[in-house]
Amino acid sequence: MKTITSVIVLAVIAAAGCSSNIYDVKMEQTLFMDTEPGQTVFVSARNTSTLQDFPLAETIESVMIDKGYVVVDDPGRADVILKLNVRYSGLLEEAMKGDKALAGAATGGVVGGLAGAAGGASRGGTALGALGGMLVGAGLGAWIENDQLKNTFITIVDFQVTEQKLRRPPRQTSIYARVREEDLTMESAAERVRPDTARQIAGLF
Repeated sequence: MKTITSVIVLAVIAAAGCSSNIYDVKMEQTLFMDTEPGQTVFVSARNTSTLQDFPLAETIESVMIDKGYVVVDDPGRADVILKLNVRYSGLLEEAMKGDKALAGAATGGVVGGLAGAAGGASRGGTALGALGGMLVGAGLGAWIENDQLKNTFITIVDFQVTEQKLRRPPRQTSIYARVREEDLTMESAAERVRPDTARQIAGLF
C-alpha cells in the first residue's frame, strides 16, 4: 500500500542571498492505493487551462512503465484508470483578476478571505476558489503579497483514480504547484513543475 501525504514539499529553491525564490508541489489530500507492478493502467489527460503546452500524460506513462506497470490504450483492459485535468496553469496575478474575494484576501494576506473564496468555488466551480481552498489547506495564505503576484506561477491539476480490479469507487484529489522568482515566464515555470507534478501522480502507484 502506498501513501501520499497531504502536504509534500518536493523542493525549495533559494538563490544565494535571495529567499524570495520558491518552488514547491503539494497534494491536497492523502490517497491510499493497492497497486503493484505488472498491473495494467489507462491514462486519460485533459487540459482546460489557458496554457496548453503542459503534456502530463506522456511523463506519467513513462514513469509508470519504469516502475513496471503496463500502460494500455483501452480502459476496458485496465486494472486501474487514471483521469486528470490541468484546471489552471498560469501566473497568479492573472488568476486573481477574475475573483475579487480572492484578490482582496491576497492583498492583506487574510486566510479567512481565501476560505470564503473556496466556499464559493464549491458551489459554482472556479479555479480561483479551488486555489483559495488549497492555499488554506497548505497554510500558504501569508505569502501572497501584491509585489509577488506577477512573479508567481501556479498550476492546479485535478485527477481521479479508479481501481477497477478491486471494484473500488473512483477517488479524486488535486495537486497544486507554484514557482516564484523574478522575471518569471509561464513557459519556463511550466517546464519546471510539469515533471514533478507527473511524478507525484505516478508515485501513487
